[in-house]
Amino acid sequence: MKDILVKFESGQKLMDVRKYDEAEKIFNEIIIDIEKMKTAHERKLWLSKIYNNLGFILYKKVEFNKAQELYRKSMTLNPSFAPAYYNHGVINYRLGLFESAVKDLRTAVLLEPQNSEFVTGLHESEVALNEIKKFVK
Repeated sequence: MKDILVKFESGQKLMDVRKYDEAEKIFNEIIIDIEKMKTAHERKLWLSKIYNNLGFILYKKVEFNKAQELYRKSMTLNPSFAPAYYNHGVINYRLGLFESAVKDLRTAVLLEPQNSEFVTGLHESEVALNEIKKFVK
C-alpha cells in the first residue's frame, strides 16, 4: 500500500510538470500493483483514481475519446468520485455537448458542492447550453 502511495504521488508530480508519458507509465504500473490487493473495495478506490489520472493525461494529449473511456471506468468503479464526473464534463463542454456537460458537472457539484472549480464549470456549461437553446428556438 505504501509503495502504491509513493508511486501515485510520483505520478502526480510528473503530471504537474507536464511529463505525461512518464506519469502514464507509472500509473499503468500502479494498476498492476493494485490488481494484487486483497480487498475489492480498496482496489476499486485506487483504480478509480488511477483511471481518472490516466484520463487527464490523455485529455492533455487531446485524445478525448480515450480519456472519456477512462473517466467512465473511474465513475463505474467509484460512483461518488466527483473529479471523474467533472473531467468527463469538461470534455463534453469542449466538444460542444453542453447537455451532457451540464449533467456530468451537476453530478460533480452534488458530490462536492464546496468545490468552486466544479461550481464554476457547471455555471459556464449552463450558460452555454442556454445560449444554444436561444438559437434553436
